[in-house]
Amino acid sequence: MAAAQLGLSEATVARRLKGLESELGLQLFTREANRLVPTLIGTELAAEAALVETAARRFAIRADAARPQANAPVRITATTSISLLLTMNATAISQAAGGVEIVIISTRNRLDLTRGEADIALRMTRVPGEPGHYAQKVGRLMQALYVRHDVDPATAPIISVNRETSSRIDDYIMTYAAGRPIAARVGDSAARYESIRSAGALSMAPCFMGDADASLRRLLPPPEETGDDIFLVSHEVSRRRPGVAAVLTALRKLFKERQALLAGRTAEKTGNP
Repeated sequence: MAAAQLGLSEATVARRLKGLESELGLQLFTREANRLVPTLIGTELAAEAALVETAARRFAIRADAARPQANAPVRITATTSISLLLTMNATAISQAAGGVEIVIISTRNRLDLTRGEADIALRMTRVPGEPGHYAQKVGRLMQALYVRHDVDPATAPIISVNRETSSRIDDYIMTYAAGRPIAARVGDSAARYESIRSAGALSMAPCFMGDADASLRRLLPPPEETGDDIFLVSHEVSRRRPGVAAVLTALRKLFKERQALLAGRTAEKTGNP
């Protein structure tokens, strides 16, 4: 199997293993019928070799990330809600950054900036504390309960979230429901917004979506306990690229201009129809 993975013949692999053992002066394998069994030192050295391989791969990735590439797009990773905000302002971000192409990666997975999986991250929890990372708070994302103007909130179907996504939002919605049944649980905030707008449901959505929609009204002020701080995160390797630095500046400007909208401090939408 090892020979096949390496694209070599079994004889070549066996010859190279014997050569390595001879060079090290150590027996790495016990040779049994039709198989090789690692010795204790062989297992220990294999673990060390894996660390070396990982370090070498990381070295190559970091070198690629640091190498100036005039036309390389800048990759920004964010959750769905923040990705939507970025998408709504993608042209302005690119123009403010001097025409740099941006790629918006919408995912809840934490892409590794040190491995070059993305150049910039917008995160709301667990900001990296490892050396080389830079994190700056750029705003706060608030959510509130919304319903369509033509829908009675007393009878509207209620949509909450799965607790793995946000137990805080689920607790808040369940308290508001006061025993009324939950029609569905939707983890994605943009999908919850669409259920309010299109299906006449009652649910929580980011204020920058709900407040900007004239067809919706906010039932209550956004609760502080369901809000999330927004952090702009970059790494010392990628931020050396002029394009990344320009996009970071453009993002700081965007979030400064949108702070009130994100925090739900824009037009008052609470009230009865």
